[in-house]
Amino acid sequence: MARANNTVLDGLMVDEQPFMDWLGKNNFYLEPLSRGEYEYSVEQLQLRYICEDPVLWCKAFMKEPDTGEPYSFWDYQEKSARSWQQDVIHQDAAEVGKTREITAITLWGMCTGFGYTIKNPSILIAAPQQTHLDEIIMDIEKHVGEGDAQEKVKPVINQFWLKPKRHPHTMFKFKSPTCTPGQVGLVYFRPAGHDGEAFRGVHVNAMGFFDEAAKIKNKVCWSEFFRALKPGSNTRIYSVPDGDNTTNYYSMTKDAVKDLPINQEGRRLFHWPKPLMPAPFWDDKRKRKFIRDFNGKNTGGYQRNVLGLHGQQENPVWPWELINANVQHVPEYRCIKVRIDKATDTANIEAYRVSEPRIDKSAHTEFLADREDDLVDLGNRDNATRQEAILNLLREFIEPIDNAVLWGGADLGFSKDPTEITVWREVGHEMRRILRIQLMGVDYPTQCDFIYCIDKLFNFNAQWGVDFGNAGTTVVQILQDDERYDEGNYSERLTGFLFGSALDAIDESGAALEQENDKGDFKSIRMPAKELATNLITMRMQNNAFVTPADSDILNHYQNHTAKEGARNRIFSKKDDHTIDADRVMMLRKAFNDFSSVDTFSSGVYVRGVA
Repeated sequence: MARANNTVLDGLMVDEQPFMDWLGKNNFYLEPLSRGEYEYSVEQLQLRYICEDPVLWCKAFMKEPDTGEPYSFWDYQEKSARSWQQDVIHQDAAEVGKTREITAITLWGMCTGFGYTIKNPSILIAAPQQTHLDEIIMDIEKHVGEGDAQEKVKPVINQFWLKPKRHPHTMFKFKSPTCTPGQVGLVYFRPAGHDGEAFRGVHVNAMGFFDEAAKIKNKVCWSEFFRALKPGSNTRIYSVPDGDNTTNYYSMTKDAVKDLPINQEGRRLFHWPKPLMPAPFWDDKRKRKFIRDFNGKNTGGYQRNVLGLHGQQENPVWPWELINANVQHVPEYRCIKVRIDKATDTANIEAYRVSEPRIDKSAHTEFLADREDDLVDLGNRDNATRQEAILNLLREFIEPIDNAVLWGGADLGFSKDPTEITVWREVGHEMRRILRIQLMGVDYPTQCDFIYCIDKLFNFNAQWGVDFGNAGTTVVQILQDDERYDEGNYSERLTGFLFGSALDAIDESGAALEQENDKGDFKSIRMPAKELATNLITMRMQNNAFVTPADSDILNHYQNHTAKEGARNRIFSKKDDHTIDADRVMMLRKAFNDFSSVDTFSSGVYVRGVA
């Protein structure tokens, strides 16, 4: 759009070319504009152009509370502020401008009706606690001239301000220009608390902000937050990571996409580490200070607060670098989850595979099924009918493998615990995870049938280890004693391990681990089975031979598995450890496969060698 030979655009307060592009997009042309043929003047159009852009509006109508200078964004902030039409999640370092952005977008949205696009706009601003909200509340009040030290001359945007509601939760009111008669724009401030109860009754049509989102541990808080958002509203989620990789916030950052186009579905990721900031907020002096304050660059505090990275839990059993080296693409890997609901006689079936991992070891999950089936066959009391239904379900997703060396592990569910079954294929020096089965609400006979049917699908090539807990004791006895499972020869091919029992420590090759006592004699090292199994997994990881696909569930479980020092051995956390325990007994079965003298049961039953 060429500029005409007149002065119609002289005196612009915005960059000329972007404004001209905007004029063309909205069917305004310079010649008729110069002749006054439109009902709007160039000044009015320029104001409209500014009001449609949150960055330009903030620069034009807001001031820095501390200096009185025109409000400004750092370069890296402008792209985020202009993405207001998308669902956005921030994974940021500390003090990089998150609160400023929430304040700026809120004021722009309420004073312009989100660029004249939303009638009667309403916003929810959420955080774990009220103290997190107070900073945002005070920042907004300063900008509209209603803070504790109120100005005699109110800023221009004060004209949109109405008396707020303070109890039981703060609610700001604005005379938004897109409000219909009798309506006002509303900004709700609500703390999530333990269970998100304060979100109940809130329904907003424009936007939902969530600050300090990593601190939300109860998943129900998120369901309450999302239900408060009407169709068409967008979410903006902000936080410094806290090292807990089991939260919804962590999962959302992993699913989000950097530079996601505005018209594309999904959540857009912004990552603001401190090195993006200009001096004096970031320079060599500040870098040295942070290294000193957080006791080094490789500490969790530095990784999270300075670099905005998730880092790892404190006292992890396996550092992320060790896990990371073993994450590879396993094309044949499948995960199948079956949740039985006998109250409705249904089974929820979820099956997926994962793509080749990205640099950060995240991967795309390709769902092969996500459905509800009737329990007519899968829950049938007739064993033959139930087994055939399970076989048909497995065949739908799993390709049989002939002449493979396979190892299986199972941590069997008792009461509300899930059952986790894992199958590994030995290829050269590597162990590769090829199958994961998760069962919920499944009784002991059905757990037996799943192990039997998986085994049958793989031509009974697998050697099995089972956690010999409450459920494991029952299932092992059924598989070994019931003639219906004789084909599996489980008295020879399946072994139960009691994690609390002490074993002579060996490496995976069977070599005994010994230590010298005070008399100079060498004696076998004994340790709990769980400790030994953990060490066996670590040995494999150290050799980059514990190959697992980028299944987010598995990676989260391993990253967040922690231990503390006990009187003699480590005490391992019990949270989300079922997949890991299935892997532990698999490794024990492999290590003790040829050693029939190792007592692994408290009852005195011995591990049997392969028939």
